[in-house]
Amino acid sequence: MTKQAYWKKFIGQWERSGRSQREFCAKRGLALSTFQWWRTKLLRAEARPKAMPFVPLTLSATPAAAAAIEVELRSKTRLRLEGEAALRALESVVARIR
Repeated sequence: MTKQAYWKKFIGQWERSGRSQREFCAKRGLALSTFQWWRTKLLRAEARPKAMPFVPLTLSATPAAAAAIEVELRSKTRLRLEGEAALRALESVVARIR
């Protein structure tokens, strides 16, 4: 059992117990500070947006003027390439993947 699973189990038991964290930890011999640290860590992990999977692309022979690539990072920064620059960037990425 991983540490994450171990603490997730205790946190679930505490949520169902109706006891305060202090009471729950004292009864089970758990360090309250460690319990609280893991609870915060697991709550943050659940709140973190999941990474988006790769989206399959279909490459076709389109005029360079019509081509555009836009990438949005987690920081909400957007990168947009159009025309010939977009085609060169895409060719470079595909070449590195292969």
